[in-house]
Amino acid sequence: MNEQNRRPQDGTREYQEHTRAFDPVQDDRTMIYDAPLTGTTNHGQRRQVDPTRSVQEQTQARRAVRNQSGPARTNHYVPDIRTEEERMATDKKEHKRRDKIKRRKNRHIFSVMWVLMVVLLSLTISKYLISGSNDFFGVNRVHETVTVDIPENVTIDQLTDILYEKQVINKPEFFRLYCNLTTDVDLFRQGTFQIETDMDYEGIINYLQSEGEMETVEVTFYEGMNVLQMAELLEENGVCTADEFTDAVNNMDFSDYWCVKDIGSTEGTYYKLEGYLFPSKYDFYANNTEELESIIGKMLNSFETNLEDEGLVEQIKKSGYSYKDIITLASIIQAEARDVEDMYMISAVLHNRLEDGYYYDIHTLGCDSTTYYPYKTKEDVPADQRETFKSTYDTYTIEGLPAGPICSPGIDAIKAALNPSPDGAYYYYFGHHSDGTPYYSETLAEHEYQRDSE
Repeated sequence: MNEQNRRPQDGTREYQEHTRAFDPVQDDRTMIYDAPLTGTTNHGQRRQVDPTRSVQEQTQARRAVRNQSGPARTNHYVPDIRTEEERMATDKKEHKRRDKIKRRKNRHIFSVMWVLMVVLLSLTISKYLISGSNDFFGVNRVHETVTVDIPENVTIDQLTDILYEKQVINKPEFFRLYCNLTTDVDLFRQGTFQIETDMDYEGIINYLQSEGEMETVEVTFYEGMNVLQMAELLEENGVCTADEFTDAVNNMDFSDYWCVKDIGSTEGTYYKLEGYLFPSKYDFYANNTEELESIIGKMLNSFETNLEDEGLVEQIKKSGYSYKDIITLASIIQAEARDVEDMYMISAVLHNRLEDGYYYDIHTLGCDSTTYYPYKTKEDVPADQRETFKSTYDTYTIEGLPAGPICSPGIDAIKAALNPSPDGAYYYYFGHHSDGTPYYSETLAEHEYQRDSE
């Protein structure tokens, strides 16, 4: 064995000196290194042997050093030799640094608070304007008849206070502004009036300025009615003529209503507001005394209020379909379904056809209710057009949804359009037997079998 690589035997003095050569020992007086005089420390200092300690004591000391944590085992004191001016300059820089950090934090807090205040203010203003709009149309007021006394030479402020006290209006500031912009205070008559508390602003003003009590008429629009049917019903009740109504539906500007603004393109539609005139019961003034803007405005406002109250606006946004497509789909469901349960099954069939019908060579919705739109049936088509009439909404000839709704859907139909029944996940056909009983099929062959089996 090479002499230089020979390892000392255990227990010999040569072995003890060999093992002591690599471990520093520190006591309370000095840093002692148990190593040959020719060795050096990691800091370049000469190692020294402490002859006063036994091998056992030095071994214990080495173990204590090994158990110490951290890379440094010696505490060094570094005196501060800076001048007073240098210390002050350093303190000033540190103070500026802390101030800069603090300002940055403050700016961040201010930005967050400013954004929160803007959002809160926007929500407050929106809520305020919506409540004002509802009051304008008499929405959410309790229906009752009250007596009001109008003095001679009444002012707008006096009239507003009288009506607010009798709960004929809920938003006096809106009514006051509307009167100042739209009417002459000298036209209001002195006297005692029996007035209903759910009248809109225009109705209130017209009634208080008229020579006698204005006649009102109650008109009910049922779910599934289209614009032409509504127009005929209004004419029958003396509210307005059918032509006036259909012309206003297509040509008057109602873009202040979100339900109209969000429709988007109306290209290819027969009636622009079809589907958005909410089916409900309304009180109108007879004998053509109510403005068309007020008549249609009531119906649009009711549409918005009902969708908002049911939480459907947010559901539509999350549906993956456009707002117009959901209302169009709901209108077809409304026209085709026998009852509410049938609505959800038909919705499933139509969703299946729209979303993956092409896998089964199904490219159209094939719904009878669209064949003669804007008419309900072939008999409703004018006689001179009846045999040649072809609707651009006919879902037997066009792919996908038509250009717009075909009628006014109710809340149940809109909910069904948003939530197709999972029980209809595999159906691509639906129909009804002569007694109205619905049936659903996966294939055309099965559909034809069920259709012909009654």
